[in-house]
Amino acid sequence: MNQEASSTDYSSSGIKIHILLIGLVFVVLNGYWTLMGSEVWHSTQLTIASLFFNAVFTLLVLVIINLVIKKIVPRFAMSQADMLTIYVMVVMLTTISGHTMMGYLLPAIAHAFWFATPENEWLQLFGSHVPDWMAVKDADVLRGFYEGESSLYITRNLKAWFKPVLAWSSFVIVLWIVLLSMNIFIRKQWTENERLSYPIIQLPVAMTGNPRKFFGNRLMWIGFSISGTICILNGLSYINPAVPYINVKHQGIASFTSRPWNAMGTLTISFYPFIIGLMFFTPLDLSFSCWFFYVFGRIQRIVGIGMIGAKSIYFYEQSIGAWIAFGLIPLWMGRKFYIRIINRIFRRNYPLDDSSEPMSYRTATIILVIGSLYLFLFLNHAGMSFWAIGIFSMIYAPMVLGITRSRAEIGPPLHTLIYVDPARTMVTTMGTYRLGTPNLTILTYLYPLNRCFRANPMPSELEALRIAERTRIGYRQILAGMILAIVFGIFITFWLYLHVMYDLGATSKARGWIGTMGWEFFNRLNNWLVYPQNTNWSETGGIIGGFIFTIFLAIMKGRFLWWPFHPGGYVLTTGGGLGRSWFAVFISWMLKAIILRAGGVRLYRRAVPFFFGLMLGDYALGCVWSLIGIAFKIPTYGVWH
Repeated sequence: MNQEASSTDYSSSGIKIHILLIGLVFVVLNGYWTLMGSEVWHSTQLTIASLFFNAVFTLLVLVIINLVIKKIVPRFAMSQADMLTIYVMVVMLTTISGHTMMGYLLPAIAHAFWFATPENEWLQLFGSHVPDWMAVKDADVLRGFYEGESSLYITRNLKAWFKPVLAWSSFVIVLWIVLLSMNIFIRKQWTENERLSYPIIQLPVAMTGNPRKFFGNRLMWIGFSISGTICILNGLSYINPAVPYINVKHQGIASFTSRPWNAMGTLTISFYPFIIGLMFFTPLDLSFSCWFFYVFGRIQRIVGIGMIGAKSIYFYEQSIGAWIAFGLIPLWMGRKFYIRIINRIFRRNYPLDDSSEPMSYRTATIILVIGSLYLFLFLNHAGMSFWAIGIFSMIYAPMVLGITRSRAEIGPPLHTLIYVDPARTMVTTMGTYRLGTPNLTILTYLYPLNRCFRANPMPSELEALRIAERTRIGYRQILAGMILAIVFGIFITFWLYLHVMYDLGATSKARGWIGTMGWEFFNRLNNWLVYPQNTNWSETGGIIGGFIFTIFLAIMKGRFLWWPFHPGGYVLTTGGGLGRSWFAVFISWMLKAIILRAGGVRLYRRAVPFFFGLMLGDYALGCVWSLIGIAFKIPTYGVWH
């Protein structure tokens, strides 16, 4: 059967209501789990890795339960499509409920008006520029949130939170759906025309495709045993230091004090098993570029700072320019196809068939336009100028496109764009004088949505569409599951967080960053307002340099087969990047290179289960420790971070 016919088959499949309802149950359970694991006990960071820990563990539980059901009552067993629909719903919930979204958004809503004092003068500096519907301003209401031993279900508390929760929920829902509509335009080009590899989806698809074969593979269990044993020993060592500890996390191995080597900083390595497993599915030239450009960055520091004596090499600014360029490059590469889409939107009889797409290009355009208009009006009503919203969007959009591209093409274990958000970019290039207090204030309230982009929904949405294509899930089913999880997930997440924080207290019993994260947001805003600045031309030069260098790498890679350096490696290692995991990436690249050289594709395919096992052992045992911590109300070993 050809690809188009196959697409038509699964795009027209019906919606299974009972599967969506089961998915909602797991949405609630995972919402509570991510909250307690990340923000209360601060153990394994379930939502920082590209492949979410809690989502993989949930899928593992589903597969095991389904194997039992299939043996006892076969007619009640779920299909691969059913299990992956639930998995996708959990993934979408996790883009909302995790540490890097709700764990940042609530501090933004609550922090400023609880920690405002006569000394910091926050109320005078920017308090009047924050609409009442965007933040909670009542200190008596916020006392229970931060100190605990109170209840959300007091009339005064409920009234104070109602408008901010409703406003931000609507913003998140619309933004997530706008990003989903953007995926409709790039899906076919990236998936069918360019045939990107989508490494992130390999484990979920393999687990559900033929579970008996997957769990019956000896190599898988060897890999699982290695990473699982490390996780068990380290978890026991965390509780009882007498148990041996195997350090697979980032550790310093060299630090220099003499010039020019001291400019390099401390050289760290790590041996995260799940990263070694995950990067095995990345094309060899891409994984090479990921570790090479980390080393290249160290060399930049040695030459630029240590030898030439430059004040800075502007690593974070390079990252800004690199990510913007990396998001624009695929648009240029696929321009002929995107021009055809534009023709299809405006010319009804244009010969481009979109009947097999998740939705028609016109429908996606309508959603994109109406949703974007709502977001613009929302921010303008909050006090942000239309021109500032436009500039913010022109920075944000290519960044999320770049992240989505990196996930589809490379499948990195994480994509940390920390300190390279659009607001910082605007201040660097335009200065605070031009932006003014109202724009700077609202940009600060947008910071939780783009502080580090770790759980940005766009790549997860595209991966869900790729899962639907590979496993013949109906597009209607997968879209219904995603949208239902987004709408239900944002409200259930707000409720869970507020319910728990009023009981435990964000700065009382919660061990995570939810009680303190707001200092980063509002201290930055305070500095912008108290110490205004003009355009920083040196940092702007760093942005331009990162942009140009990324374009150069893309041109060289596209024109010369012998050119080994991919721009994706550069963008992932500038800024925060892959600093903690570069050596694990190197190990994965080296093992894959050896396997391919020794036995070719045949040996590679035989080795795949072993690397699945490395990933699954880390994920399964890491999540078990997280659940043990929640059950016994104790901090436990964190596999990741």
